[in-house]
Amino acid sequence: MRACSGRVERRFFASEKEQVAAARGWVADVLGAGHPLLDDCVLLISETFTNAVVHGAGEKVEVCVGAGPDRVNVEVVDGGGGALPHFVDDPCGVGGRGLPILRALADEWGFGVLEDGRLRVWFRLTG
Repeated sequence: MRACSGRVERRFFASEKEQVAAARGWVADVLGAGHPLLDDCVLLISETFTNAVVHGAGEKVEVCVGAGPDRVNVEVVDGGGGALPHFVDDPCGVGGRGLPILRALADEWGFGVLEDGRLRVWFRLTG
């Protein structure tokens, strides 16, 4: 079952914290240095990929990127794990800022549990 929809670049990464940088670099390569949404997209992939590793289950994380000159669609799919994305309002906490950053920067975003139990978090940026 394909998790990501439409025509996209797709890559699987090991579900390990050390792979966050690799995912950021891959997304930056897919978009290209001159893409106007590059910086926001790289920040958001860092946040969503990290959440997938920390809160998701499974041995791999799937990242899908569909891009045009003034838009980027990204999906991050992990193995599920029972925890759904939720906001944490603790300004002094160590974590919990990923979803507020996602909400602030993305034009649209959301999540859903796939039929096989995996969790798909997606976001869209437009310029």
